[in-house]
Amino acid sequence: MTNISLIAQQLRNRQNQIEEKINQLLSQNLDPFPFDRLEKRKKLFELIQKTLAAIEADDLIRAGMHIKKLKLAGLKLYV
Repeated sequence: MTNISLIAQQLRNRQNQIEEKINQLLSQNLDPFPFDRLEKRKKLFELIQKTLAAIEADDLIRAGMHIKKLKLAGLKLYV
């Protein structure tokens, strides 16, 4: 069984990386309307928050379902 605290830490790190990437994208202003990326960020943040809440509540089945959704959305977790 994988270490739950390791997964939670990776999710928090990914959340920070996503935020930095969006801030960098907006500051470069290469694409004046990066709505697709902003929407993906919103979706990933929501799933990460749900996963972390499930982990904190010891609902590991629900956390696993959210992690599967995150992987399908394109987030790579190295566990």
